[in-house]
Amino acid sequence: MRIKGIKCAVCGFDFESTYGELGKGFIHIHHVNPISNMKEQYEIDVEHDLFPVCPNCHAMLHRKKGSTLSIEELKQIIQQICCNVNSENAVIIHENAAKLL
Repeated sequence: MRIKGIKCAVCGFDFESTYGELGKGFIHIHHVNPISNMKEQYEIDVEHDLFPVCPNCHAMLHRKKGSTLSIEELKQIIQQICCNVNSENAVIIHENAAKLL
């Protein structure tokens, strides 16, 4: 995506950094207004309606049937988990999201 890049908007994961040439340019695109909810023709506003996300975050955004988490809501969930990790139970959520306390 030219406007937002190809790092996950939730966790910052970058496929090229992890997988090299194989991951270059790879990312999922999250529609803020799910395509399944679009009953009529809808003009997509790329800046506000589409976000690059890794497959894991994309799955979590859509995890609850009937509702979709916002990018910010999922960021908050990850931040809460990261902040509750102590040094004896270090957990890596994603390469750039983990915080070891």
